[in-house]
Amino acid sequence: MIIIGILAAIALPSFLNQANKARYAEAKSYIGTMSRLQQAYYLEKQIFAGTMSQLSLGANTSSSNFTYGIVTGDINGNTSPIQLDQIVTNVATPSAANTIKSYVGVVGIPGVVRIDTVFCVANSPSFIPAPGSLNITSQTMVCPVNFTIDQ
Repeated sequence: MIIIGILAAIALPSFLNQANKARYAEAKSYIGTMSRLQQAYYLEKQIFAGTMSQLSLGANTSSSNFTYGIVTGDINGNTSPIQLDQIVTNVATPSAANTIKSYVGVVGIPGVVRIDTVFCVANSPSFIPAPGSLNITSQTMVCPVNFTIDQ
């Protein structure tokens, strides 16, 4: 009985970690798809999609783990109509039952003829997705505050 208890104590954290990895894989896949659709939308319309309906994802906007959406504007609060030099942030917000972290994909135009995406994960489960930004100096997309680049 003691041996079974020790084995369970060792295996349970590993099992829970694998379950969270599967949840993040869902978010990464969905946000990746949304980011590619944003790029295609921009190439066709010369602006980014500001709503899920404009993006025409063709899938549910929520699952048992996340709710998906779009945040327009940038980290500095610039929410004017999305133009050439602006960005859009695709977000995966954990459902209330989960204690997993939010996941975002920041899509924008950092260069003259280049659409770029950076994927970011929240530093803590309590952080709510906010807009990302564009670093003008290095011409790279930047994660929202309290988020870090997903490696």
